[in-house]
Formats: sequence, structure tokens, C-alpha cells
Amino acid sequence: MSEGESPGLSLGKCATCHARFVPVDGPCPRCGSGSTEAYSSVGVGTVLASTSLEVPPPGWSGPHPLALVEVEDGVRLLVIPDPPLPPQGTLVEVRADGALYRAKSLEHEGAKRGEGDVPEAGASRPPFEPPR
Repeated sequence: MSEGESPGLSLGKCATCHARFVPVDGPCPRCGSGSTEAYSSVGVGTVLASTSLEVPPPGWSGPHPLALVEVEDGVRLLVIPDPPLPPQGTLVEVRADGALYRAKSLEHEGAKRGEGDVPEAGASRPPFEPPR
């Protein structure tokens, strides 16, 4: 692990509505409650989509890979995946690296989606309800 990188993944959860989210500080983004706490997640998830920015923002080298990943807790994160760019459905491990999230494919290690593994994208997340 590089400097700034931590094991697992720190997520927030709300004691009022049970939503899970990032960032972990501040009120719940779903209901606005201040009754939130951080917890550690394994950080395993599924790639929902991936792309490569050919002309990234200033300060980033191109092409710049990005992937949208839903971790087993139902939280979706925009991550920087290790090469090669993972296709949709790839099982990945997400880790925090400072303010960024990085993902490493678990597919090459023989890990394949099967019954009892990470739930299908969206399966564990309740429907979104905006704060009232």
C-alpha cells in the first residue's frame, strides 16, 4: 500500500434511515440526520461502467481511466481502476488513497460472481428518497 492508502474502505451510515454513504463526515445525505457514524467496509464491489478520458482535466495524465463501482454495501463510487480498464460486471476491491478511490480487479485471481458473492448492482440499496 502506498502512503495515504488505507486497508478496507471507510463508509458512513445513518442511525435514523439506515442509509450508507461517502463522505463519512457531515449529516446523512438522504434524511439530513446528524446521527451518523463511520464504519469499515471490505470494499469489494462490481463495476457498473468504465471509461477512459482522452483529454483529462489539467494536472491529470491522459488517457485517464475511470470506473463507477457499487460496493457490497450499496454505495456507488467513482474510482481510478488499475489497468487494464475493467469491463462492466468485473469484481473489484476498492481502497481509499487520500481523497481518491482506487480499484484493483479481483477477476484475475479467479474470483468470479457466484451465488452468495457481492449482490447485483442496486440489489441491496433501498430506493432513493430525497431529504424532506
